[in-house]
Amino acid sequence: MKKEINVLVGKNIRFYRENRGYTREKLAELLSVSPKFLYDCEVGSVGISLSTLKKVCEILGVSADCLLWDNKNEKLDISERLKHIPSEYIEIIEKLIQNQLEIIAIATKEPQKKTRN
Repeated sequence: MKKEINVLVGKNIRFYRENRGYTREKLAELLSVSPKFLYDCEVGSVGISLSTLKKVCEILGVSADCLLWDNKNEKLDISERLKHIPSEYIEIIEKLIQNQLEIIAIATKEPQKKTRN
C-alpha cells in the first residue's frame, strides 16, 4: 500500500519537474538516480531520502514545503524561485530585471501633451 506522503511528494515532484521543462530522464540524471526510481517516487510507490529531497529542491528551485504540502501554484512567486539561485548570479539577474523595468517604463510612458501658450 502506498503511503499518502509518498504519493503527495511524488505528485509535487512531477508537477514541478514538468513545470520547469525537465524530462524524467534528465532530472534522474541530475539526481544521480535511475529514471525508474524517479518514476516510482513520482507515483508514490517509494519514498525519497532527505538528501535526495534536498537535491530535488535545489534543482527545481523550490522549497521543501512545495513538495511536502499540497499548496502548489502553477505560477510560482519570483522570490521563491530566486531563493535557490546561486549568489553569483543574483547581481546579473538584478541588472536584467532593472533593464526590463526601464524598457517597460519607456514603453508605457504616455506621450506628453503639448499645451499652447
